[in-house]
Amino acid sequence: MDSGEGELKYFEITNMHRMVKMLEPKARLEMVTKDTFEIVTLQELESLLITNVNPKSYWGVAPTGPPHIGYYRAISKQMDLVNAGFKHKILIADMHAYLDDRKSPWEEIELRGKIYEMCFRLLGLDKNVEYIYGHTFQYSKEYVNNLYKLMPLITVTRATRAASEVCRMEDPKVSQLVYPLMQILDCVELDVDVAYGGIDQRHVYMLGRECLPLIGARKPILIFTPLGIGLSGKGKMSASKKKERLELFADPKKIEEKIASAFCPQNEVKDNPILEYVKYLIFPRIEKFVIEREKKYGGDIEFKTFDELCDQYKKGNIHPYDLKKATARYLIEILKPLRDYFEKHNDMLKVYQHEL
Repeated sequence: MDSGEGELKYFEITNMHRMVKMLEPKARLEMVTKDTFEIVTLQELESLLITNVNPKSYWGVAPTGPPHIGYYRAISKQMDLVNAGFKHKILIADMHAYLDDRKSPWEEIELRGKIYEMCFRLLGLDKNVEYIYGHTFQYSKEYVNNLYKLMPLITVTRATRAASEVCRMEDPKVSQLVYPLMQILDCVELDVDVAYGGIDQRHVYMLGRECLPLIGARKPILIFTPLGIGLSGKGKMSASKKKERLELFADPKKIEEKIASAFCPQNEVKDNPILEYVKYLIFPRIEKFVIEREKKYGGDIEFKTFDELCDQYKKGNIHPYDLKKATARYLIEILKPLRDYFEKHNDMLKVYQHEL
């Protein structure tokens, strides 16, 4: 890509305390709540932002299969939290990755966690973000005591319901019923005001708001966003669905192939995965989005906002082929730091040798 036209401007979080002081609580609230599915509760969040300049938040991720671009919504919303002045933590829930029917082998959970951490750091979740690994505190006496206190308060039916959308529940294991209880207790151990997650986490965290006060712990405010769409446009992108995902460390050829074959109906913007990737992964990192076209097809066209691009696509002024081609070009550039890192540390990716 030539410098200038559509030049990438990578997101950087700096001078956080100074920026937060410049933002009124209303502006911070708008930043945190935009593009969300549900806030529990909005009144509690408003009060928090009025009374606390640097509240604490967290997001948890279990390092199972290869990390993929389906985390685009989670990455974008966490950037909003950091920009709004939150002291943000990312929990690498390595033990959860094993408890969920051994999606990650026990001996690999820490290494897989390191891979996830590096991917998120290289995509902008680095400065003003603290990474914590589950195994560093989930053995503690206090944590285990709280787990024992919580167990008798929750029926098997409630635990199963809470786990049903976050675990592989074909033949439920005891560990999968413990999984949501541990996730609830993570909020206590990490001492956060806000727990953020995809809407699939709702049953877990709502159960937590109900049960935590019963063991003398405070309940967190909850922020939920929709899930990241898979390449087919049908449901969320998942590490377990090879055809549906695009790995964050994929090579340029694979990025081009995957994006070219992705669901992208002409004129349709709702549930269009390509437009989702452009909105949440690409636009936060560029000043303008340039679609390169031959002169006979109208020549190059550029957009400074996603809404402008979306409007023109809906009107039929942009062909899916041209949108996909531009999207792949930007993704190749955005993901280059990840490819460069894992080319130098290629041994790390051997844990996925049977999953790629």
